[in-house]
Amino acid sequence: MPMRQMLLTEFRQVLRSVRDGSYHYHPREPKPTPWRFYDMAQMNELPQVIFLAGRLTDEASLGIHAGRGGAHPKGDLARLILAQQYDGRSNRVSIGLHSILRGSLGIPSTRNPPSYKALERAYSDPAVIAILNEVFFLTQKPVQALEGRFAVDGTCFPTTIKANWESAKKRFTEKGGGKKRKVFEKAILACGTTFKIISAFAVASTPYANDSPYLKPILGQIRELYDRVRLISADSAFLSRENCASIAELGAKPRIMPKSNVSMKAKGFKAWRDMLIEFTEDTQRWLRDYHTRSVMETVNSTMKRVAPTPLRKKLIVRLATEILARICVYNIRQLAYLKYTHNIPLRCTSRIN
Repeated sequence: MPMRQMLLTEFRQVLRSVRDGSYHYHPREPKPTPWRFYDMAQMNELPQVIFLAGRLTDEASLGIHAGRGGAHPKGDLARLILAQQYDGRSNRVSIGLHSILRGSLGIPSTRNPPSYKALERAYSDPAVIAILNEVFFLTQKPVQALEGRFAVDGTCFPTTIKANWESAKKRFTEKGGGKKRKVFEKAILACGTTFKIISAFAVASTPYANDSPYLKPILGQIRELYDRVRLISADSAFLSRENCASIAELGAKPRIMPKSNVSMKAKGFKAWRDMLIEFTEDTQRWLRDYHTRSVMETVNSTMKRVAPTPLRKKLIVRLATEILARICVYNIRQLAYLKYTHNIPLRCTSRIN
């Protein structure tokens, strides 16, 4: 039997055993949780998140031209959006956060609160969106030089309180299932597997969109923010030769679970064949790298448990801004925890400076 055929046969045997659960996988030893520091982080979460939201918005506002017009500074509106997404209330109720939290958010006491319509319109204001984008980038700074391993996954956010993605996933992925009403919005997220900070994201056009085409723009965002990318893990929804090659161009190893019908032919993409050979010859290590993907699933679950309120916006631009703000709030909250559990200093400087 030719060497190539022997390797393909061995690959299919290993893949079959991994997929049916008969392969004896030895997972990593779980890391102990520093409960004393975690308790401190939980007790200080609220003041730390509000303080960081105001501080990061201040830094993000520097150098962003807000344009003319508008009774309220764009930075104040961005702060209020972050506070609203953290609190999870409607526009009218969230206006009350201005009087309660303005000191912690860094809003001068002399400024009057905006109307609820001004808060609603802020979700489609280009200057406010630019500030929130910069806040997202700033949340990467504390871990930028420390993170090198990333996981990618797609998830859906409900637009009604009656919908839950995990229970509805199978029905929605079936052909024609649940298409009468758009009750989910899909996003593709990437996070660092060491510190669980969301490092890149893309909002999909529909809840039924394939994940694979979104990997390349996600990798572009990661390349812009992180210099030492060593590993990218993803499930088989992202499997393609082009995606493996795009990951290898970053200097990282691709760890995407193969499907049962794939071949080992490179077809011009060396990274594809290299990944499958490593899967066959060093399966334990390959699977340990691959299973870091579960961190991204943990992040998705955390976002929905911490912010269980469904997405409220109807206009596409405002809906995308709402998802961006939720991601910013998640990252800010995670930084507040990292300050206590990992002793990460929270020094953030705008890219615009």
